[in-house]
Amino acid sequence: MTSGRNPSINRRPIYILPKNFADYLCPQQNYYLFLDIDGTLADFTLNPKDSVIPTSTLILLQKIQSHGVKLAVVTGRSLAEARQMLSPLTLPIAATHGLEIAFDDISDHNETHVVSVDIMELAVIRKSIIQSCIPFDDFTVEDKPYSVALHFRKNPVLADAAYTIMVKALKTHANWTLKSGKCVWEVVPKGVDKGSAILTLLKRMQSSNSILPIFIGDDITDEAGFIAVQGENQIIVSQPQPLKGMGIKVGSEATHANYYVRNTHEVTMLLNSFLSFCQEHSMLAKETVRHVI
Repeated sequence: MTSGRNPSINRRPIYILPKNFADYLCPQQNYYLFLDIDGTLADFTLNPKDSVIPTSTLILLQKIQSHGVKLAVVTGRSLAEARQMLSPLTLPIAATHGLEIAFDDISDHNETHVVSVDIMELAVIRKSIIQSCIPFDDFTVEDKPYSVALHFRKNPVLADAAYTIMVKALKTHANWTLKSGKCVWEVVPKGVDKGSAILTLLKRMQSSNSILPIFIGDDITDEAGFIAVQGENQIIVSQPQPLKGMGIKVGSEATHANYYVRNTHEVTMLLNSFLSFCQEHSMLAKETVRHVI
């Protein structure tokens, strides 16, 4: 349990040279780009509150959007935090691992919860976790509206102690489960994962069957998203046809994703290559229209 990794994942992904990402894309194909935040758009920090998405990255995403590409964020962050980090970008957000979904970031009536949340029960769980953490100095309890996370980024040696605390807190709460990530354990309602969130967003936003999804993420909680976009396993049984998208892992660890880049810097390079592809595609389309006229 110390690593927070899934021992059943043993596939090694193919490295994508970020500046050549356009070589993997087809001008005749429409793309839907799903992005994680922490460890993907923002660097991993000891305190989650210190993480920021660079302004240059937000501008890059806005430019990609301007070419008609659909974008969405799928994150473990709360919806409020994700909106703040992405501002002034406007796009769909699946927050708290897909528990909170906003189909845009400015209209509250577009928000939905994938599963019901017992707020009173969550308060009891949260209190138990906080009390158990009193003897330790290096834990950070992140209090979200519909979940609670225990970070041990300051001292990874506390991984097993963190796991023990979280298991104890859930001992009599059968409707809740633990999600592991990079130096974190998080309590969430059962039935929530990023793969289901991506499929929900696709169902709502997809205008044609020609849209191919791409998901970029770095953590074990992103594995369900990789499985979903690549059309693998039972997670997509509700889909009429398997999706054959691209899962791109940030980091070279074993993963369900078919591809990987090394770090957040390479994610930015990859997105720049994607923008160049979009710009070239747009120019070719304009030339085709001009010749037809």
